Amino acid sequence: MEQLNSSAATFNISSTPGDPSPASWASIKLVSVVVVSICFLLGVPGNIAVIILKPNWQHLSSLSQSLMLNLAISDLICLLPLPLWIYTFVKGWTLGLVACKLLAYFMYCSLYSSLLTVTVLSVQRYLQVVHLQKIFDRVGKRRLLVLLWLVTMILSIPALVVRHVIKDQHGTDCHLIAYRRYHV
Repeated sequence: MEQLNSSAATFNISSTPGDPSPASWASIKLVSVVVVSICFLLGVPGNIAVIILKPNWQHLSSLSQSLMLNLAISDLICLLPLPLWIYTFVKGWTLGLVACKLLAYFMYCSLYSSLLTVTVLSVQRYLQVVHLQKIFDRVGKRRLLVLLWLVTMILSIPALVVRHVIKDQHGTDCHLIAYRRYHV
């Protein structure tokens, strides 16, 4: 038994359960970098194509077209900072606290905007198909989109409060405050 303990100390094997080894931590980061890179490489050109080409939108109502365009824009807001996130996966967080909070804020803005846009699009399509109603004119459509983005920005404010730069045994990262409580 003593020989086993000394060999574990020689190879610097962590005895803490649930603490990944450096090799597995590197593979987790590698998988994250590959997945996020694929999302960036496919998502940015795809959403730009949707914005420029507006494929097969002739049969959609004016509000549906605006909501689809809004969805593509909100996706781009999430996708464009991905190279910065990839860099921080590899090198650790070197961008500072303000960048941590702002990038998280824009990520949440994009998320909430996408969710609210799909929800409004679903309600609009339901009303148009089932009840045969057109619910918004041009001014109402603009008000709806402004309201959608205002709600999005308000819902994203907690990201400015709860994000912090945290140093741990794996490096420096931009995490939620709750991460520190449970993982450090």
